[in-house]
Amino acid sequence: MKKFILLFTVVLILCGCAGSGRLSAAKEYILPDVDILDGYEINGEFHVYIAFGQSNMQGPGEIRPQDREGISERFRIMNVVAGRYANSFREKHKLYRASPPLIITDNNLTHWTGAFTIGLSPVDYFGRTLIENIRQDITIGVVAVANGDMALAAFHKTKSEDYFRGSGTLSGRPSQTEMQGMNRYKGAGYANMYDAIIQNAKLAQREGGIVKGIIFHQGESGAGLANVSWADLLKEIYNDMLSDLNLAPNSIPILLGQTWNGGSGSTGGVLASDSAIKAVLPNAFIISSVGCTGRTGQGQPDNIHFGSAGLQLLGTRYGEKMLELVYGN
Repeated sequence: MKKFILLFTVVLILCGCAGSGRLSAAKEYILPDVDILDGYEINGEFHVYIAFGQSNMQGPGEIRPQDREGISERFRIMNVVAGRYANSFREKHKLYRASPPLIITDNNLTHWTGAFTIGLSPVDYFGRTLIENIRQDITIGVVAVANGDMALAAFHKTKSEDYFRGSGTLSGRPSQTEMQGMNRYKGAGYANMYDAIIQNAKLAQREGGIVKGIIFHQGESGAGLANVSWADLLKEIYNDMLSDLNLAPNSIPILLGQTWNGGSGSTGGVLASDSAIKAVLPNAFIISSVGCTGRTGQGQPDNIHFGSAGLQLLGTRYGEKMLELVYGN
């Protein structure tokens, strides 16, 4: 089988990493010989966005009938973990029309309380907003990796393994929910959640995709590690992503959604305003969550998770800001 080998010039080998599942800073990505388009033809430009975070990115809202209507063929989701989504099987490493759920499989759409269903993510209306306001010859593809309760360290290239071993973690971390989430991605063949993002983004790049930006929602669970600030940890993740995707430093925007009701969660206050995060990440922008309503049902709203209408508004705000920054709209 033909292999596509991409070599990075950073030389930093971590002893004993071979075969351990640990990513070294000199990771050599050997991409699988797969056709991500699977018959779909991109006529024009292919713009790629990365979405990652915890439950409010994963999809805590109920999927309403209108959320599956009028979705353009030009809005595609790169499926990261094989399974049934939107009543059909989606293979790993393939692009599909972005009908929700995008991250949670069909068999996991009932909330653990049994009181309501979930699956709608800000990604849904982020992509729709872009498609409705850009040229007809641009296809939007999103690589989305998220799971409930994930601390920020879970997404780190090299520190996530120590985090999941409980080394240097804050009290109660990692949680059982986090362990289940990481196992889902490892079970799909990835070293960790960071690896899932980069592998699929690189596959999109190989088909001519241009990575244009990142949307992110996390903060409720904080950094997860002691002796490191949330903002500094996010900066490391962002820098690693750009390096591994062969993008210039600080060259693409990263949009950070606020937690419930304009909050900053356990981030040290850096989600309060652009100025706070820009001191660490110059190309970061805060997306307001004020007015984004919660879900209803047993014990809801819980003042943590957004409902369908709130997620639609939040996703639209992500899209509007990206339109401004990337497309000049």
